[in-house]
Amino acid sequence: MYLSALDIEKKHLFLDLEIYISNIDGNFSEEEKRMINMHCAEMHIDNNNYECEHSLDEVLSLIRQTMTKKEKRIIFLELVATILADEVYHTKEKEMVNRLSQILEISDEERDNAFSIINDAKSIYKRCEVFIN
Repeated sequence: MYLSALDIEKKHLFLDLEIYISNIDGNFSEEEKRMINMHCAEMHIDNNNYECEHSLDEVLSLIRQTMTKKEKRIIFLELVATILADEVYHTKEKEMVNRLSQILEISDEERDNAFSIINDAKSIYKRCEVFIN
């Protein structure tokens, strides 16, 4: 939705983080791959064969140092969409969300709001599919 607002380096950091999160539960689902591909199309970048360019620690450090508050909120919201794409919210994903919340300076209330926003959006898309079909 908002990833096109990021510059090219930050888009690649987001992609790395998205790939890490998609693999964190040991199940890199087709839904997560589809979400990554949609995000890459939005950002006008390649999915890099779902391979990360940087280590997780490097990505997190660069995000913390280089991103504005608005950019941090954008990537958090988009990552929540990826996490919920396969309808499974694994314990390891929850742990990573908590870690990201701290790094991105997202409060518990804001975190919960992001999940609510994405769940609402998913519901609307499902209603659209029903209408179309």
